[in-house]
Amino acid sequence: MSYILCWSGGKDSTATAILAKELGIKIKAILCATPDPFREELEFKNQFEDFMGMKVITTDVTYEQLFFRIKQRGKYKGTIYGWPMTIYKSCANHLKWIPMNKTMKEINLCGDILLGISSDEAKKRPIKKGYRSLLIEQNMSQQDAYDLCEQYGLLNPMYAYFNRLGCVRCPKQSINALSKVAELEPDKWRWMWNVDILSPVSFKPDKTFRAIAMKLGLVPQ
Repeated sequence: MSYILCWSGGKDSTATAILAKELGIKIKAILCATPDPFREELEFKNQFEDFMGMKVITTDVTYEQLFFRIKQRGKYKGTIYGWPMTIYKSCANHLKWIPMNKTMKEINLCGDILLGISSDEAKKRPIKKGYRSLLIEQNMSQQDAYDLCEQYGLLNPMYAYFNRLGCVRCPKQSINALSKVAELEPDKWRWMWNVDILSPVSFKPDKTFRAIAMKLGLVPQ
């Protein structure tokens, strides 16, 4: 039996790929939704593809298309959605699962799916029919997954800067993390500054992006 691997570039999904190779589990496709990656992550993807011996299928949805597109109908037609609201937990669905399901239908890809869910997440994220977690089966925690990726030289380089990975322009990031974003992705930082005044939603519940950038002394030139 062969599986579809859902790969985010994080430690859990990468460790799942490593385990699949160790255990002789066949992967017929690797599917990835990276709507807003760091430049270093794109280089890491090439390294991961070399290790797996196959290309990663990436969905075509982008951060800009999803949140800064113009509304086509309804009361607010002609306006944009703006920054994702931090009070909701819908980003993973809209940025990952919906685009991945759409891509699978477009290329007629079907089959059981390998997910990167660690043993210490098992209660929070129960495995449904048609899905499988090698980390849970091998009783591997998030730290175990991290260590395995390090062992194989396949640890996402962004772990050197952040405890948790995510989109470059995620409003849920801490102020310290945002400072690093300005350093690593100056072009996207400038974009965030430019579009902030267009968004009907503030970047954080009590702060605009521009207010944060000015407080940090990181106003783009």
